[in-house]
Amino acid sequence: MGLGNMTSYAYTPSDVYWGQLAGCLEAINCGTTLVLDHSHVVYTPEHANAAISATTDSGIRSIFAYSVPMRMTLWNQTECVPTDDLLPDWAMSQLGDLIEQHNGKRNENATVEIGLGFDLWFLPKDMVLGLLNDLGSKGLRIVTTHVGRNALQGRKKKAKHTKNIGYVMKTDTVPKGFQSMIQLFSSYDLLRPPFPPSEMYTETGDAKQPFLLLSHCNGVEEKDLSLVASTGTPISSTPDTEAQMGMGWPVGLHGILRDRNQNRAQTQQQPTNTSLGVDCHSNNPSSIVLQARSLLQLARLENNNRITPRDGGQLNFPRANVLGSSEEAYNLMTIRGARCLGLESVVGSISPGKKADMVVFDAANSVGMLAAAEHDPVTAIVRFSEAADIDAVIVNGVFRKRHGKIVDIEVSGTLGDERHKTTTMPWSAIAGEVRKSRKDIQSRIDGFSVERGRDVLMNMFHVDESKLVDAT
Repeated sequence: MGLGNMTSYAYTPSDVYWGQLAGCLEAINCGTTLVLDHSHVVYTPEHANAAISATTDSGIRSIFAYSVPMRMTLWNQTECVPTDDLLPDWAMSQLGDLIEQHNGKRNENATVEIGLGFDLWFLPKDMVLGLLNDLGSKGLRIVTTHVGRNALQGRKKKAKHTKNIGYVMKTDTVPKGFQSMIQLFSSYDLLRPPFPPSEMYTETGDAKQPFLLLSHCNGVEEKDLSLVASTGTPISSTPDTEAQMGMGWPVGLHGILRDRNQNRAQTQQQPTNTSLGVDCHSNNPSSIVLQARSLLQLARLENNNRITPRDGGQLNFPRANVLGSSEEAYNLMTIRGARCLGLESVVGSISPGKKADMVVFDAANSVGMLAAAEHDPVTAIVRFSEAADIDAVIVNGVFRKRHGKIVDIEVSGTLGDERHKTTTMPWSAIAGEVRKSRKDIQSRIDGFSVERGRDVLMNMFHVDESKLVDAT
């Protein structure tokens, strides 16, 4: 856990550039044209610049959610010292500048928008809302945050201010893993549907407060899930990481979200806004199609577990309404994903007036899709396709994958690295830089005490270690 959450201490801006570029290209190779990137790499201003440069160079359409990670002031074989500066002045200054630079009508043809990744909800309400309002006035449209309920974390954390070192954590009596973040967001009046960049300002010219996109929502109580659904607040479900990390059943096809969406035409209800995400391409393949497939199968497995009798009881299978269809899963990774980001009128489907973001499958030569593509193309994509079946990916009218291969990339390079300034590189050369970066990162990690890092993380997260199982 320590290495998984804290290794950014070992990354230079150059490492960030090559890792980010490779990750974006992996997504493109798998058929992804648009991402909301909760980017935990902002260790310094240079790290942020490197990540944004790599994102831009890749050509992917991205909402880059600027996020300052858990940072260490020192980590070696004897010490691991976390910083107590959770919102450094340099980060807030740079974030404001980036929002004004990248967002707004003057950049409507750009492929990168700046968002915010934020999980510091233990900070005082006035501080949090003041921050969101200030960034909203600069053009911030979307904030993404993690939501879930589990038994991992022992006690709720609250911020206590001390004169010398700012905000520190103190332990409360409520199990943190089971507190309701949804109720907190509701009390802050933050639950609302997404809106497009064209609706960033009210008729009086005032900036709207950014909307939230909630990652995961595993284990959330049904009353809270209903509240999210009724307000149209968007959710991103990431089945692979949620299963691998033991976070709970994915909610992408939860009955509350699914039924409400199906019946809203008759009830005039706010549509539910649910989508799919890869989460971490360091944890699993960066294929949104694989996420759709995983969600579909896991939702059916969960439903089957609920209705399958125990101890020899009578079978109780429903006559209809098998939970989730291939078409629903397909919509979650296309038009409903765009809707969750307020970009339904811009991308998410092929339609006159929308951006030219398209994926072309070579069904005729596919080994897996084969006759399924003739019978039902949507089911063939969700159930049988793989990245090798994608012949072309077009983003903003530009080929980024063609004839089954990633096109050469014009690399802007990283700060202080003159070798790659405005150089065109094939994927093989980029992959070589990533492999070199991995070796450099590992050499730095070898100088850390992993055990000390783990202890620091457990204490900061208030983890109940009795709930942990070691796994690879």
